Amino acid sequence: MDLHQAETGTSALWDLALSPSQAHELEIERENSQSSDPLAPDMNQITDRSYRSPMQRSGLPLDEILAKRDWISAFAHPPDVTSLLHDNVAPSPLQTTQLKASLEGLKNPLAEIDSDLDLLRDAVRTLEARRLRLRSLKNDYETTLSPIRRIPSEITMEILRRSWKDNGFKDTSSERRLTGFNVFKIRDGPWHLGQVCSLWRNVIKTLCPELWASMTVEVPFSYEPKVPLKADVAVEILRVVLERSRNHPLDFHFEYDGPDSEADEAESQSMKQCFDIMIAHSRRWRAVEMTIHPSFFARLSLICGKTNLLRDMYFDCYHNPPSGDIRAFEIAPKLENLHLKGMHREANIPFPASNLVSFSDVRPFAGDQLTPTYLDVVKSAPKLRSFSYNDYGVQSLNIHPVPDPPSTVMASSVEEISASSPSFLRSLVLPSLKKATLTTMYDFDNDTEEQVIQCPAGALGALHQMLLQSQCSLSSLRLVDAVLDDNLVNIIRLTPSLQEFVIEFYEWVPGIADDYGAVMQSLVTHLSETSEVDGSLQHSMVPFLQKLTVYLHTIRYAHVSFINYAFVDMVASRVHRPHDIPHLTELNLWVMGRGWSYALSKESEKTLKRLEGEGLRLNFCLDDGILDTSSDSDVLIW
Repeated sequence: MDLHQAETGTSALWDLALSPSQAHELEIERENSQSSDPLAPDMNQITDRSYRSPMQRSGLPLDEILAKRDWISAFAHPPDVTSLLHDNVAPSPLQTTQLKASLEGLKNPLAEIDSDLDLLRDAVRTLEARRLRLRSLKNDYETTLSPIRRIPSEITMEILRRSWKDNGFKDTSSERRLTGFNVFKIRDGPWHLGQVCSLWRNVIKTLCPELWASMTVEVPFSYEPKVPLKADVAVEILRVVLERSRNHPLDFHFEYDGPDSEADEAESQSMKQCFDIMIAHSRRWRAVEMTIHPSFFARLSLICGKTNLLRDMYFDCYHNPPSGDIRAFEIAPKLENLHLKGMHREANIPFPASNLVSFSDVRPFAGDQLTPTYLDVVKSAPKLRSFSYNDYGVQSLNIHPVPDPPSTVMASSVEEISASSPSFLRSLVLPSLKKATLTTMYDFDNDTEEQVIQCPAGALGALHQMLLQSQCSLSSLRLVDAVLDDNLVNIIRLTPSLQEFVIEFYEWVPGIADDYGAVMQSLVTHLSETSEVDGSLQHSMVPFLQKLTVYLHTIRYAHVSFINYAFVDMVASRVHRPHDIPHLTELNLWVMGRGWSYALSKESEKTLKRLEGEGLRLNFCLDDGILDTSSDSDVLIW
């Protein structure tokens, strides 16, 4: 077959007319296709001669179309016309007549070429459409033959298991410790994965119970108009999820704060039924974060003695918790982490301490009523590492006074402590302590107009006594609304290994500013002092300090005297240390409120800013709260 035959005989190009030999070859292909796999493409459809290229309408094959225009390549202007193109001389009348005749003679060839080009473009578009169709067919067969279709279900199961995020992730923005797919959002979690294909859906439904066992049971938040959650639908969805989780241990977050209005009563009934279902599966509870309405508390009694797998419990109550005892966790032999918040001040909540690793209880305690109980917990928990006992109801400390000072308790395993009760702190000996926090854990976001509840007056002295008798190597210290006195400097002097120091005040008014300003100024002076050690200067107090944080919130028309040039010099001296020696690497300084002032000059602010270029991570925010369009000095954020 010569080149002309190849160009005119193939249906992939112009299929104008098939030679006898080509027709015979295509007939053989058709016969072969009929006897092949029924899944193979139909060659009759692919090579059907009913298809005709638009070029057939011209009656000429491609090479003949091109040959008809060969004269164009050889065409040249006569000499007299060429000379006219090189000057501005007007053509003679005879030349004008000849030029017009030549111009007229070009119109038909141009029109014919345009027509041929239109045909060619139509042919290209048609062929591109055919190519697209063939590629689609090719993709279909390749998809059918894809190796992933031959992956055993067990391997697919393992891939899906390992691709899913662990529920242990803590969402710091929402303060949640457990996360999982929302069972009521069909576009979340395994619901979503099951929509990929029937194979995945079958594997997820039958072979991946752990994907269904990490969940959130909560009415989904939506900006759309609220659609009531029907009880029967919600219950059925939750039942399906629990059925597919089989007997796998459950890690879940349950949250419901009660109806906002009578219109939400149906939703409330739905969540109560869902809560009852989760209660019925309490033997499978492993890690639970629960924030519930007080009306749900009575149901918790049903799980007592049925939580043998329970390891982590984070329990919170919305508003007005009941005063009765809560014995739901009394028999939980594997309990390691128990965090309580918002319980009634009189509520007794017994729990086992033999495997306890982390514990916290934040509520308005009735004085030191529970101090003996919690000292016993610290004493009887050999694995305890973190303990938090914060009483933000310190105004009630004398309701149930402790008649005699409690005995001293030693706990060699405790590494973190958070408390505010002087009696509790004085009774502790913690030789392994690394991190200490002094705070009432008052929820400052609830009502900004409510009076800030400070730590008791003796809390700082009690902390100093605890550190003295513990002889520990403290690395982190945080003080929140502590009543400052000379014990502050004494505490810093006792902690030479300190690497992080945080001091926060949610109230800094003129009276407090006068009293605390001098104490803080004294602290800055001591932090600036150096002494010679092995031939080089070293800071006398906390020489290994790397992170310093000072937060002053809600200042009201007060002067902050300790933030001045001396403060900046102290920071600079701790930044300008040899690189092989621990030095200050981070400073967080926030001063916010209304009508306040401080003694930091513009030059000192610039000096502080320049320290960023010398390796200091600086988080600097000054907000006076008074807008002044003539100046930008009211708010300064670095």
